[in-house]
Amino acid sequence: MTLHRKVRLFWGIALAVVPPVVLGVAGIVRLQYAKTRQELLRAVNAQMVQLARQAAAGLDENLGERERDARALTESPLIADYYHNLEFGLLDEARSSRRELGAFLRRYLSRNQGYARAVYLDERGREVAGAVAPGEEQAMDFSREDFVRALAINGGGPLPTRPGSPLLWFARPVRDELGRVRGVVALAEDLKRLHVRLARVEVGRRGGARLIMPEGQNVLGRVPAVAGEALAASAELPHHPGWRVVAEAPREDFLKPLDSIARVALATSLAGLVFLVGLLLWLARRIARPIEELAQAASEIGDGRLERRVSAAGGDEIAALARAFNAMAERLERQRREQAELQSQLIQSEKLSAIGQMISSVAHELNNPLGAITGYAQMLAQDDIPAIAAEDLEHIRVNVERCRKIVDNLLFFARKNRVERKRVDLNAALKASSELLSYRLSKIEGVTVVEELDTRTPPIRGDFQQIVQVLVNLMGNACDAMEGQRRPEGKRLILRTRAALDRALVEIEDNGSGIDPRSLEKIFEPFYTTKEPGKGTGLGLPICRQIAREHGGDVRVESRLGRGTVFRLDFPPFVDAPDSPDGPDREPDAEEFAPVPGRRVLVAEDEASIAKLVARVLRDDGDEVDVAGDGAQALSLLSANSYDLVISDVEMEHAKGPELHAALARDSKSTPMLFITGDMLNPKVLEFLAKSGCPFLPKPFGLVELRRETRRLLGRGAPR
Repeated sequence: MTLHRKVRLFWGIALAVVPPVVLGVAGIVRLQYAKTRQELLRAVNAQMVQLARQAAAGLDENLGERERDARALTESPLIADYYHNLEFGLLDEARSSRRELGAFLRRYLSRNQGYARAVYLDERGREVAGAVAPGEEQAMDFSREDFVRALAINGGGPLPTRPGSPLLWFARPVRDELGRVRGVVALAEDLKRLHVRLARVEVGRRGGARLIMPEGQNVLGRVPAVAGEALAASAELPHHPGWRVVAEAPREDFLKPLDSIARVALATSLAGLVFLVGLLLWLARRIARPIEELAQAASEIGDGRLERRVSAAGGDEIAALARAFNAMAERLERQRREQAELQSQLIQSEKLSAIGQMISSVAHELNNPLGAITGYAQMLAQDDIPAIAAEDLEHIRVNVERCRKIVDNLLFFARKNRVERKRVDLNAALKASSELLSYRLSKIEGVTVVEELDTRTPPIRGDFQQIVQVLVNLMGNACDAMEGQRRPEGKRLILRTRAALDRALVEIEDNGSGIDPRSLEKIFEPFYTTKEPGKGTGLGLPICRQIAREHGGDVRVESRLGRGTVFRLDFPPFVDAPDSPDGPDREPDAEEFAPVPGRRVLVAEDEASIAKLVARVLRDDGDEVDVAGDGAQALSLLSANSYDLVISDVEMEHAKGPELHAALARDSKSTPMLFITGDMLNPKVLEFLAKSGCPFLPKPFGLVELRRETRRLLGRGAPR
């Protein structure tokens, strides 16, 4: 009984609820269907009108372009040459002009693929010159009737199409300077092109568009025979009255989808429960899916895929959580990228450090033989030798000096000096920078360097090494910008100095590819580079600007894409105080100190050639010299003898120069010491020389420098 009541209650509720719901839904669906049908037809009609107008505008532009082409041909000087030559009785010239005009029309058709024929007729309608496009040999000729119609069109335009003709002619009268008719120029376009253009207009599944010409001929696009009721819309070409585009489509194509709505509506009431269950399942799935995606993305980011992102559409809490997750992933990815860049910079720094150590070693090994070569060459040059031998010695001296500059440049860039603010000659800095890059500029890149150095450019207060670093970086960038360029004048790098408005200016100008405006705004940003990966770090220009600003100046850039770039450095000039220690001091010449004969000197040098050279110079001055080939021998001689001067290398076997200095200090001897060394990159050597206060000569040194220092120290600096 209870079960029966439950069943009856169920059917009671079902009969009370289901029929009204079904009828209500059916009525609503019916009304909605009618309204939707009306709105759909209105929207389709508006769309078809829009399509017809767009197609009409496109065809109108196409016809206008053809008319402009015909007008351009009428203005050809070849046509004017023809009828002028004919008018003046120059028949040979007229025939030549006619041939040239024919060739011109053939070239014109080959360049403009859309035309089938081109023809010029004189004022009597006789064809003077014509051309037929390849594959259009069967194209119909320009008839006498067409000629008459063309003369009647004052401004030119399309002509009525003859029945069965596959061509659409565009004609324009040719007039001379006095306005007299000199013939007609006509261009024929294949109607197939218009057909293809119209075929691109799609209306529904089966609809399309067609062009109706003034004479009633249709150019069909994608319009089949329309059975039953059809929807149609037309639009006239704005600048060609009588030409219309008609868009058509079967009404069934748009209304057929609506017919199923009624059937679906009847089933909706029966599927209500299923729909509710499905809705609940859909809601559960909608909540679970983004949570699953977040969990998967978090796992992938944990595995190192920091580029992983999740969908964050919507405005609910889950979408907010997804946006926060994406922001966290972006921060992690940015941090990893910055870490990778810093690691790359660290690796590069380590490479540069290793290169610096290698340069130091190579420079030390080169300086000893270079010092011996230049010293003995100078010794020979002092003797009475033949002129040709003196010339050979001069060649040796010049090339040794060249090697010395190369070594000095290597030492200069590998050396880590503290920043000093002294008087800097910008012309000298620019020449030093050019010498550093001379091999790359002339031998590798083939760049012509033009120096426009103004001697009136004031010096600045700064660090010479940092200024050269900036100039070398900018010149290297200029070389990169000119790489692969092919110009009639070749690659040109202009180095310019000048003074302007109480400022010292340096300009580095190239004729490379230039910098686009968007990159020009970012080139001074750290890590921004326009070079290929592996070629640039994006730190060169920011460092250059920082150094320039630390010197009270700035660096600016002007660039034209495809023309070249100018980097301009400006600095405040150096103000030289009367007793300024930064002013250039004049070094006394060796002859300003007299030889001090009769003194005893110890030379401690493990390079035999250098030791013999120094000893020979001192003996020529009349001094007694003992030579020690290593540090241990020097210490032994020091303990057994007294000396007026000790000349020592810094780095030697068994005992080093600092040990000799310490030995003299322990024995309370005031013997002066002069150090000679080729290891000017060794921080320990530089630190010792600075602390000891002893004078030193970097290898390779000249005989003049050696004599000046030894005479000064032996004579306690008393000039002659």
